Amino acid sequence: MIDAAGARRFAWPLGISALFLAGALVPASPVRDAARLVAVPGAHLARPALYVVLAPLSDLLDAMTLLAVPQLIAFALSLIIVYAAWRLARRRLHGTSGWCEFCLGIRALLIFILLVLFAAVLPRPMAALVMDDPDALIFDIHSHTNYSHDARATFTVEANRAWHRAAGFHLAYITDHRCFDGAAEGERANPARAGDGTVLLSGIELPADQLHVIALEAPDVAVPPGLLEPWCVRATAGRTPPASPMLIQTIPENLLRMRMMVSAGDGGVNAIELSDGAPRGIAQSQRDHTRILMLTAINKLTYVAGSNDHGWGRTAVAWNVMRVPGWRALRPDSVGALIQVRFRAERNHAVQVIERRSPGGVPRIWLAVTLPAMAANVLRTMSFGERLSWIAWTWAAIGLVALARRRRA
Repeated sequence: MIDAAGARRFAWPLGISALFLAGALVPASPVRDAARLVAVPGAHLARPALYVVLAPLSDLLDAMTLLAVPQLIAFALSLIIVYAAWRLARRRLHGTSGWCEFCLGIRALLIFILLVLFAAVLPRPMAALVMDDPDALIFDIHSHTNYSHDARATFTVEANRAWHRAAGFHLAYITDHRCFDGAAEGERANPARAGDGTVLLSGIELPADQLHVIALEAPDVAVPPGLLEPWCVRATAGRTPPASPMLIQTIPENLLRMRMMVSAGDGGVNAIELSDGAPRGIAQSQRDHTRILMLTAINKLTYVAGSNDHGWGRTAVAWNVMRVPGWRALRPDSVGALIQVRFRAERNHAVQVIERRSPGGVPRIWLAVTLPAMAANVLRTMSFGERLSWIAWTWAAIGLVALARRRRA
């Protein structure tokens, strides 16, 4: 027979287990079309076995990485409020001292800081996009290496390649700030055929006075003086590009200035980021989602996704998908040329942007419910294996706490 105390001990793990199982009754696809915000047939999120085993850590760190800056602030404030209410109730029941509560608060703060650091630097398994169509080319238009001044020092060119491979990308453009060196190094190590490994192609992110525009160019093209770092010599002289460069406007950026570049005609942008993986980019993507889509439709531009990866974090926010029959047998540079041709010819129909589902929260009023919205999103999008992992870790944690209390008693 189980007494009242035993029933209370089992109430928490049983309730949490029921919550995770109930989430399966209202499932949602973990990936969706970034423009229409609907599920994409044939698109799946593959989670490695270790990702599933570590589901509580994997899901929490991924969920934090998918938040915009205002949501991150709201998330932190919500945790503070929940923690303060819990400790206040505990103090009234058990009469703990102020010093004890202060020490516990410091410990909780340190745990939260560690979570943030883990999200940024912890090496861990990544969830990857997988398409049923073998002719679907998955690529990134905007990434960096340690040749960029603001990238992680250990994020080498091959680390960039490994990050994109783990996230399901077949191809990625290295677009370091004012430098082609990383792109040149990446291209030299490319496989002979695009389908034989993750391909790195060349681009460059121009300085702030150029409105953070990306140019998809080869490392040996001539660029105007002053647009390169003084130590970057690979492109100070070289061949002149045969056509105007492919320019992509990144976010965050002032949409009014974006319109000015679009309306400039020759030399204007060809594409605009609808999704950017940096927290400030996520914020503008949420806030100006409709305006960006209108801008691309009116000006017949391509909307794209950029990871804006600088070596921090292990979560891909969005992917570009383009159907290119036979791309796996082509040379990497030929695939890059096809991408640019499709951009110019098909404009806003060239690419499908697929993103990780995350809590919306575009109106400011929704920031107040960031924490429950984030929890609901995780509960609805996790796989069955992740649910079992959460339940197993819950029972193990509560069992260890009960064992520790028994030993103290």
